[in-house]
Formats: sequence, structure tokens, C-alpha cells
Amino acid sequence: MSDEAKYRVGMVSKLTGLSTHTLRMWEKRYAAVTPKRTEAGGRLYTDADVERLRLLHGLVERGHSIGGIATLPDVDLRHMSAAFPPPASEAPTHHLPEVRERVMEAIERLQVNEAEQMLSRAALSTEPVEFLKQIVGPILVEVGERWDSGELRIAHEHACSAVMRGLLFSLMRLYPATDATRRVVVATPAGEDHELGALMVSMLAAMHGWRVLYLGPDLPAAEIAYAVEETEAELLMLSVANLDEAASRHELGGSESALPRRVRFMAGGRAASTEVGSGIVLEQDLEVVASSLSR
Repeated sequence: MSDEAKYRVGMVSKLTGLSTHTLRMWEKRYAAVTPKRTEAGGRLYTDADVERLRLLHGLVERGHSIGGIATLPDVDLRHMSAAFPPPASEAPTHHLPEVRERVMEAIERLQVNEAEQMLSRAALSTEPVEFLKQIVGPILVEVGERWDSGELRIAHEHACSAVMRGLLFSLMRLYPATDATRRVVVATPAGEDHELGALMVSMLAAMHGWRVLYLGPDLPAAEIAYAVEETEAELLMLSVANLDEAASRHELGGSESALPRRVRFMAGGRAASTEVGSGIVLEQDLEVVASSLSR
């Protein structure tokens, strides 16, 4: 096996099935591998690095914690991999439509642990925005529509929400703030009790190094403004999913008028009113949101 550092991060992502984001996190947070650097600062990996990452990925998919195995010697990882082979019946989870279908089947049977495990594996091998757009979002929409039509029960909707809430909180905690000066407050306005959209953007903000204060759902404008001022946040992000047009316009306008002028204000969600002040940026596309957070 060559010890030449020859693989760039994009190729390693393809070879291991890990997203480039997960690769960075495993390197920075867990010191799983230490790639060499080009003169321009790009990362280069050896064959041994690729093999090690494949072993780690396989063991994590079988239930091991990356924090518990990241620094083990390669020989130990090989022994563990041989001792705990993947079940023969385990279908690959990299195909996103199949992941969604299998998660939905688990939710229909109220097998929340099974759904959580599949979602966690998918989150490790998928870019965050893609994971939210292709897995989390469509599952939430499907559960909502099938509950509305009577095909699913309230228990199914609540189970799905609980799984997604726990997953998004866990993902958000994986990213330590890399810039203490970049602070964002995330919430939903008064009357809005659906918080999963707010949790999605909280995860994206954390991923980009922001210090996130997540306040949860149904918060009055005055309390939102207080939190922004108290933390000296430079950005406020509100998610609006179910308010009617008048309530959405009222709450967004109230939050805008209470904010210091220095604060950027971004709102999104299917019920975010389009009739808002010029100081509010309305955005529904998670890729655009992620891009704005990276600046």
C-alpha cells in the first residue's frame, strides 16, 4: 500500500462514502486521520488514510460511536470489523429515495429507534444541505400530508417529529463554534409551534461555525429582540410554517421593528409573509441559506 499522499478530499469522499463535511468533522473533532497539506493548504490523503476511513465508516454504520473508535490503531479497527460484520440483509443506505422509503416504513410501524439509526447513518454519508432537502424535508411533508388525509395517526406525526427533533439537536451539537464573534439567534415567532424548520437552519448555522442560540418555538417579538441584544447577535433567523398571512406579517414586522439596525434578519418557511419590511430577507431555499451563512 502506497504511503504517497495523492487523493484530494472530493475523491476520498467518493472512495469512502463519507461526505466532505463528515471528513472534516472527523479530522478536526476526533483526529481520525491527519492528511498532508499542499502548498495552497488543500488536504491530500494516502491509501492508508482511505482504508482507515472506510473501516471507521463501516463500524459507525454498525452502531459504534466515532468518538470511541477514532483514535484506535488500524489493527484494532480491522479486528473489530471482522468481529462485527454487517448483516447480510442490510441494504445500502446511500440511495436517498430508498432511505426515505425505509424510514417511512419504520415510522408507520412506530419503530423510532430503527428510524433514528437509518437517519443517523444517512446524515454521516450525505452533505448536510442534501440530507435536509432530500431526506428530512420530504419525510416531514409526506407524514404531514398522510396525517391530514387520515392515512396516518397523530401518534405517527408526533413520533416522526420527535425523531427529527432529536436528530437535528444531535447534529447541531457536533459543530463547535469556530468564531465566537458570529452569533445568531434562531426561533419561531409567537403562535408558531412548528420548530423543525428552525432546527434545520440552526444546524446549518452551527455547521458554518456560528455560535447558535436556539430559543425554540412560539416566542413573542419582545423576547426575541431581548435575546438578540443580550447576546449581541448579528443575525436573527425565524421560521414560519403555519401562521396565517396576517399573523405572519404582524409577527415578522413586530420582530423587525424591535431589532437594532445593525442586526440582519432572515425569515423562511412556507407561511413566511411576503409583505414585510425591506429589512427582512425572505429565503426558502436551504442551499441559499447555507451559502449566506458561509460568508
